[in-house]
Order: sequence, then structure tokens, then C-alpha cells
Amino acid sequence: MRRLMSAGCALFNEFGYEATTIDQIASAAGISRAAFYLHFENKADVIRALTANVSDRLRKHYVKLAQLGPASSVDTVSAWLGELLDTCRSDGSIVLLMQRTLQPDSQLFDEIRFYDEIMTTLGKGFSRFAAAATDEDIRAEAMLFFFELQACIRLICTTDSALDWQLIRRAWARRFLSFVQEDKPA
Repeated sequence: MRRLMSAGCALFNEFGYEATTIDQIASAAGISRAAFYLHFENKADVIRALTANVSDRLRKHYVKLAQLGPASSVDTVSAWLGELLDTCRSDGSIVLLMQRTLQPDSQLFDEIRFYDEIMTTLGKGFSRFAAAATDEDIRAEAMLFFFELQACIRLICTTDSALDWQLIRRAWARRFLSFVQEDKPA
């Protein structure tokens, strides 16, 4: 099963979900098509298995962020972001799969629903995220944080860039804290 998941992830990232076949996954895993069906009903099940574990780990990171609350320091939020990025880097191919390959198909991974769930989680520690449930302006601002994180995650997973990630984490932490501590804009 792990070999199938690993092969599927590599092929989905290289060729895309639609272009990848069950035969290709089975062949890359070194098993027969029939053996594939012992573990999965279809290639969508491979995706679901890949994303379930990573999604759960990411959710746990956001629970930790919610527990920090709005009185957190830049250093604390920056450290949290470092932990999140480390998780994303360690699961880079799956995270990239979630970002790139699956975005058009909400049946496989619904990115916006995932972020809405995260906003609900963050709403337990930050009133601005709680307000995002009823205020579209605040929700839009909150979504921008997730989109910025996506860009950071994509870079950290795909490049060995010479960017100073500590400075980037601190800058994001300052923006995040400014958002969660801000009164509703007029």
C-alpha cells in the first residue's frame, strides 16, 4: 500500500491526476493491476489516503496556533510557522500534490473548505477568525493569509532558495498578529 501511495504521489505530481493511470501507478510500485485493487478501488482512493494523514497533521498545527491566542509574540508565531513549514517540507510531495494537482477537483481535496475549517479552528483563539464566519471582508483578509502561506509552502517544498526563511517567518508573524489584533475596518 505504501509503495502504491508513493508511486501515485510521484506520478500525480509529474503528470497530473487525470493523466495518471492505475496501470502506471501499479507498474511504478512494482505490482500488478490486480494487486492495486486489493488496496484501492480507484486512483481517487490513493489521493484520499495520501492527503488524509497530511491534512490531519496540518490541522493539529492550526490547533496549536489557536491556542497561542492574540496576545502571542512575533517570536512565538514565527516559531509556530517554522514548525508548520517543517511539516510541509517533510511531506513536500504530498503538500504540493494538494496545492497543484488537486485544486480543480474539490471531490478529492477541497482547499477552500479546508481553509474554512481552519478558520473555525482559529476562531477558538482569535476573534477575527471567528468573525470571518459572518463577515465576508474579514473572511477575504483571512483567506489572503492562507494564500500567502501557500506561496511560502510551495517555495520551501520546491527550491533550495537562498531566502532568509527566519525573516520571512517573522514578517508573516507580524502581519498575522496585526490582522488578529485589529478592530474591524470601517
